[in-house]
Amino acid sequence: MKTSRRYVCLMVSGWVALASLQSAFAAASDPAQDVETIVSRMERAEIASRSQQPYTLTRSYQFFDNNSQTPTSQVVAKVEFQPPGTKNFAIQKAQGSGQGEKIVRQVLEHERAAAQDEGSQEISRRNYDFKFLRTEQLQGSSCYVLQLIPKRQEKNMIRGQAWVDATTYLIRRIDGELAKNPSWWVKDVHVTLEFGSLAGLWLQTAMQAIAYVRIFGERTLQAQSLDCTPAANLQTTASRAPKPVDGLATQIASPHYANNSIPLSAIRLTSHKN
Repeated sequence: MKTSRRYVCLMVSGWVALASLQSAFAAASDPAQDVETIVSRMERAEIASRSQQPYTLTRSYQFFDNNSQTPTSQVVAKVEFQPPGTKNFAIQKAQGSGQGEKIVRQVLEHERAAAQDEGSQEISRRNYDFKFLRTEQLQGSSCYVLQLIPKRQEKNMIRGQAWVDATTYLIRRIDGELAKNPSWWVKDVHVTLEFGSLAGLWLQTAMQAIAYVRIFGERTLQAQSLDCTPAANLQTTASRAPKPVDGLATQIASPHYANNSIPLSAIRLTSHKN
């Protein structure tokens, strides 16, 4: 009888231990129960991805009216970054409506100002609450999709989703609505930001903003990073050139994916006809 009781006790203890082990394994393997770990690793990955060297970035901008497939304006700008918080830019080419160049200059001026407060736009617990939504593939990479819940109703905040690489914990995409409209004229701004590797740096590679402008209807702004030249390559090029490139300054902003991206408060699609 004692042997039977002992056997039953051992069996029950074994089942309890197995159930506890399975429960612990399920909790550890379920990102939904561990969103804090994902966000913590994401924040550390972002810090580690910041370059300590300056670089030059070339961007193209296109503007579209009311679902048109033909841009009303195209602008190419060169932007230089110098850690920790100074930025300068030069317009290299502008075609089409003059409003395009005017808007790009406003965007870059806001970007320059935003570089002075590098934490104001970062995707972190300082600015957002997070909720795990799902795991899915994005461009061949497994990603954790997190809901972004702004802690403040500001123009630099996005209410939407972020795709966090499940291996590197770097953000690959952000998609959503601005938490606050840029102005009375511009409302319902939907923004998509894409991130990737350029010249070994993790940067914003593309942006699309679709907004409704009162009276004039829908407007779209698209930005694409064409190339990136790190400081080492810039020095090599400069040593071969007889003169420095005119119009490009030497003091510019932090190469940090949140700060070298286009500040959301700068998205002010014009309310004037092109």
